[in-house]
Amino acid sequence: LMRIVAASTDTAGALTVIEQQARLGFTPPLHVHRREDTAFFVLDGKLTVRLDADESVIGAGQFVWLPRDVPHSFRVDSAEAHFLEFATPGGVEGFHIDASDAAPTPSLPPATEPDVPRMLANVGAYRIEIIGPPMQ
Repeated sequence: LMRIVAASTDTAGALTVIEQQARLGFTPPLHVHRREDTAFFVLDGKLTVRLDADESVIGAGQFVWLPRDVPHSFRVDSAEAHFLEFATPGGVEGFHIDASDAAPTPSLPPATEPDVPRMLANVGAYRIEIIGPPMQ
């Protein structure tokens, strides 16, 4: 479940902030952002974050920086995780909108696998490359 807190149109293109909630085991494919740096700040729960060949575990109150051009992914390792994603410059919210369906309600929906074909169909415009599978 995602909610755009600050779109690039709110920040003159400088920043995007997205609030995310996800269930145990959720993990996007290994990918690279070519246009923006990203970061996560965990509000609740636990994530294992892969940055290039390194993995680290971050929990509530912790922050991780994910620089552009460095492969990364993450996995939710608690029953649920609640975190903020920051991207600078802004604009990556468009990818999340294009590669996702709107939630029918503002509550965490049942767990699903990432729709990798849909993601692949939308990454080009955002200079994101999917380079590997989700984390195990």
